[in-house]
Order: sequence, then structure tokens, then C-alpha cells
Amino acid sequence: MKKRLPVIIGLIIVILFSIWYGFTDRTHKIYDNNVNTAQYSAIGIIQEGGSVSQSFVCEEDVINGFYIKCDPSGDCAQTVVEIQIIDTDTGEVISTGSDTGSNIRERQLHRFEVDPITGYKGKTLTLVLTEQGSTETSGVIVYYQPSSESIGNFSVNGNETNGVFIMKTITECFDAETFIIVFISIMFIWVFMWFLYRLFK
Repeated sequence: MKKRLPVIIGLIIVILFSIWYGFTDRTHKIYDNNVNTAQYSAIGIIQEGGSVSQSFVCEEDVINGFYIKCDPSGDCAQTVVEIQIIDTDTGEVISTGSDTGSNIRERQLHRFEVDPITGYKGKTLTLVLTEQGSTETSGVIVYYQPSSESIGNFSVNGNETNGVFIMKTITECFDAETFIIVFISIMFIWVFMWFLYRLFK
């Protein structure tokens, strides 16, 4: 039993690590991922009173956040980017989230956490983005993908625009496939190292 104890402890550690690694973010892109990123266009800084809105179909039982392509511009430490998620059918605000401009890094999809959205799978929602404390030269630049047709309803400052906002939905979940791959990979290395140890012992 004492000889097996380290193996049992090691196996438990491997399982726990694989479970931890299996919790991941599943994302759904609203835009067309096959389009070269060089074709993205800057909407610019959304000054106070302006907004960007994009409707989309909710593809998950739960949404925990959004990735939105952002770039800080000028001194944006006082800028706050706010997003609202609205039930398109009823106009009800069902979730909100925000972050300051100082937390946003250049040329990245920035993660915005929101209050979990549940019970809307298959329904049409609308994301509305606004900025507080921004100016013409200081704030957060957001982007869209130009297109001859809009994917959902996309508007900038109330004007319908042909294109789609660069954003993804985020669902925090346990991915069984990731768990299995990680577990098998670690066990393969473990067995291989044990085999080498026995071979050269």
C-alpha cells in the first residue's frame, strides 16, 4: 500500500489539474473570422452622447462577458467604457459591464465582464457600447468589419452602418474535450517516463 500511495496521490493531482484546466472560455464570434484583420476599420472614439450598437443571436445558455477590439488613445485614464445588453424584443436592459481606459491594451480584444446572462439562448440581444469621460483625442477607439450587408443590426451614433462590430461572446464552462486531452497527455508522459526509468534502472 505504501508503494502505491505516491501513485495514487500523483493520479489525484493529475485529475485535479486536468479538471482545473478544463474550465475554459468558449467564445462565439459575431464577425467573420475569415476576413483579414487589415480590413478592420476604426469607428474612432465614442464621445459622450454617442454609442455603438450591435444585435446578435445568443448561442449559449449563459454569457459571462464579451471580447471587444479596442485601442486606447491619448490620456484615457478618465475614460470609462460601458456596455449594456438589451433584450431586443422587449427593450429591457438585462446585463451591464464596464472598464476603465487605463486597463485596455493596444491591438487586443479586451475582455468585458458582465452580470451572467441566462435563459436567452436562441434569442436576439443587442449590445450597446458608450464611453464616459472621452474627448475627440482621448478615449478608447473601437472597430468594425465593413461589409456590403450587416450581420444583425449595426449602428454607430444612431446611424445604420453596413458591417459588424468586432466582438465575441464569452461563456465560462467546463470543456470535457480539453479535460480528456490534458489528462491523456499527462498520463502518456507519466507512463513514458516510468518506462524509461524501468528500462535504464
